[in-house]
Amino acid sequence: MTPAGAGTPEGSATSSVRAVSATAEIDAALTALVAARPPLMLVIDFDGTLAVGSRDPAVARIEPLAQRALRRLAALAAMWPDRLSLVVLSGRVVADVAARVRVGGVEYLGDHGLEHGRLPRGQRAERLVVTTDPVFDVHRDTAETLATAVAAELGTPPWLFVERKGPSVAFHVRQADDVPSARAAVVEAIGTVERRLGLVHGLAHYRGRSVVDLRPRDAGGKREAVERLITRDRPGAVAVLGDEMSDIDAFEGVIAARSAGGIIGVTLAVHGTSRPAPAELLALADLRLGGAHDVGRWLAALARRLEVEADPGR
Repeated sequence: MTPAGAGTPEGSATSSVRAVSATAEIDAALTALVAARPPLMLVIDFDGTLAVGSRDPAVARIEPLAQRALRRLAALAAMWPDRLSLVVLSGRVVADVAARVRVGGVEYLGDHGLEHGRLPRGQRAERLVVTTDPVFDVHRDTAETLATAVAAELGTPPWLFVERKGPSVAFHVRQADDVPSARAAVVEAIGTVERRLGLVHGLAHYRGRSVVDLRPRDAGGKREAVERLITRDRPGAVAVLGDEMSDIDAFEGVIAARSAGGIIGVTLAVHGTSRPAPAELLALADLRLGGAHDVGRWLAALARRLEVEADPGR
């Protein structure tokens, strides 16, 4: 599929032209995904995609329609494991995002793919077993030092939300009145702390508009996570849904796989009115959905098509 905004003014996050994709385009993508060689893999972001974007990361809640649709899809995946697989890929840690999604039969990848957990259907999210590669444990002490020292360097402002993720740390600034200035202040504070404490470490800055995310340099990001999933499961079709800078990497992973041939790949940017998707993401998007409710509608439409396929008499 050809990205709707590539090479046109529509690629701008501020453009009002073709803010969301036409129904015919959405239907055509659904038809292509369902008709492709199985299995079909869905890789879905959480914040701003399954959940309405919020200035406070602590209050994010999954859109009810999206949750219901995911549960329908999870039931199909359980009945038909060679046909469908569901993955939630988030910057949050697995325990956090699984507790907010609360759908069993889903594979949860946290910290942009650094953490992994598979929640069986019927099991509470609080009992989810989370695994990480122990090779990255060497970064835990440094990440914790930066989490504490950077907040102190900034004077622990009320707009700062520090997310501790073991070998990673994220400084969220979405609650600031001036997000770009707040983000720049965090970057400067990180440099000051590194110089003062003489920190030499393997943490690298990851993509983000309203967050400064430091994670192990060798861990990769969402692109590597998507590539690992495709290599492992060899799907005939993949759809990736996201709304932020980190999702650019996931989109690039799908685009590279379909360019290599043998796979149907669809990238869906969630382009809300209150928080438009970044232009760089829109430029790689095949489709644009208007927000978490539209994501729920899209997932429900996919579930209906697969339910008919599973039971033609419905």
